Amino acid sequence: MISVTLPRAGHQPATFMSLEDIVKGCIAGKRVAQSKLYEHYHARMVGVCLRYAGSKDEAREIMNLGFLKVFQTMERFENGGGNLDAWIYRIMINTSIDYYRKELKHRYQDDVENHYHLRDESADAISDMSATELIHLVQELSPAYRTVFNLYVIEGFSHKEIADQLNISEGTSKSNLAKARGNLQTMIRERESFKSTSYAG
Repeated sequence: MISVTLPRAGHQPATFMSLEDIVKGCIAGKRVAQSKLYEHYHARMVGVCLRYAGSKDEAREIMNLGFLKVFQTMERFENGGGNLDAWIYRIMINTSIDYYRKELKHRYQDDVENHYHLRDESADAISDMSATELIHLVQELSPAYRTVFNLYVIEGFSHKEIADQLNISEGTSKSNLAKARGNLQTMIRERESFKSTSYAG
């Protein structure tokens, strides 16, 4: 039997509960089971949502919307089987996409073939950064650029898959990725310039 260890509040000992029981409890709408699932996945999933959000508060909002979908569709997971971690992760990604889809549909629709020359000059600088540093900078990007950057660089989506997910053209996906990298490069240069000035002072 698969089981998970779920910490309880305060200094009380951890509660051992089978994954099957948690899933069945969530399907039955039992708050105890929902709470345990939330507690178990909270830290990891808020980190996932933070990559797409503009702030921690926004990340929590996206994550909570994601968990609502998890609880509403848990029966689908039980019937289909599979890996619960991967299933919840995918829901969080899809929820992040849904969160910005309306805005992405109406903003930043420049087509790369007509308005932007793709450049990849920032790739090396970006790849040299730590994950934490990159997340902080990516959060400063516009929702459109941030979402495409994450889907392409972090999740490994193709531009066609991104275009299908966000209801934009492949050209727009490529353009937003290039602009995201360009903006990140500018932020990196500004940060390095600030550090140099600070040390010089």
